[in-house]
Amino acid sequence: MENRSHALLAGLFTLLLVIAAVVVSVWVSKQNLPRVPFELIATSPVTGLSVQSQVRYQGVPVGSVESLRFVPEKPGKVLILIGIDPRTPITAATWAEIVIAGVTGISNVELRDDGTSTTRLTSSATKVQQIPIRPNFLDRLIAQTTGMLPALEGLLTHIQKIASDENVDALGATLRNVASMSDQLRRSVVLLEPGVKKVPELVDGLVSTSKRVDEAMVDIRKLTVSAQQTIDRFNAPNGPMRQVTLSLKEIQEAVAQLRVSTLPDVSALTTSATDASRALTQTARQLGQSPQSLIFGPPRAVPGPGEPGFAGFGTSAR
Repeated sequence: MENRSHALLAGLFTLLLVIAAVVVSVWVSKQNLPRVPFELIATSPVTGLSVQSQVRYQGVPVGSVESLRFVPEKPGKVLILIGIDPRTPITAATWAEIVIAGVTGISNVELRDDGTSTTRLTSSATKVQQIPIRPNFLDRLIAQTTGMLPALEGLLTHIQKIASDENVDALGATLRNVASMSDQLRRSVVLLEPGVKKVPELVDGLVSTSKRVDEAMVDIRKLTVSAQQTIDRFNAPNGPMRQVTLSLKEIQEAVAQLRVSTLPDVSALTTSATDASRALTQTARQLGQSPQSLIFGPPRAVPGPGEPGFAGFGTSAR
């Protein structure tokens, strides 16, 4: 029974060794994959970067630095040769940054891609492609700080001028004036407080007045509507205005008829009445002069000069 347990343990140990050997061989085979070379040309210091420094693509390790050398025809520039996994999706939009890893002082190459291009870059030992290097965050910060130094110096100069003794005295006087104005404002507020307390009553009165005005406007609208209805009734086809118009037309026609037919008859009747009145007046005058004419008729007319029987003036006819 004991021999069987020892044999089982020996078999398990052998199986674990075989598995470990397979894992190591796979790992070694992956590490020995041929890497694709790319070149980086740095114009700024590459402090902390060395051969075998890691190359990461979007934070994932994909290779290492293979060599660092100067560019003889371009002083001040460093040529960095890196080898990366051929499965890394290097495109035309890929760029590199030299980033310091923590506080160790060791630098790594970080490859970044913004996804604006899908064109893959192909590189080989005979035709090595270049990947542009952009300043990292620290380099950009240093560049911006360097550019801000003259402005900062000018600002400090202005601050020094502002902080002169004369300006300090003027500022003290200004602060005293502000304190005085604040005290006067406080007193003004105390004086205005009774009036402020009456503001709610005034607002209530304004609200009440506004309500009354609204009610008056409603009454005016109703009156306007009623007046419009009355005007519409007056102007209706069978309304009072139509009847008055017809009555005026009838009166005009009656006046015209009276002027054409009745007035001439009235004028003739008036003339006849005048003639009759004159005859009656003459008859009355004759009766007054000779009442017997009513029985014997009117007296014979006396012949005038040149007529037969004229006896001269001052005599009467026989």
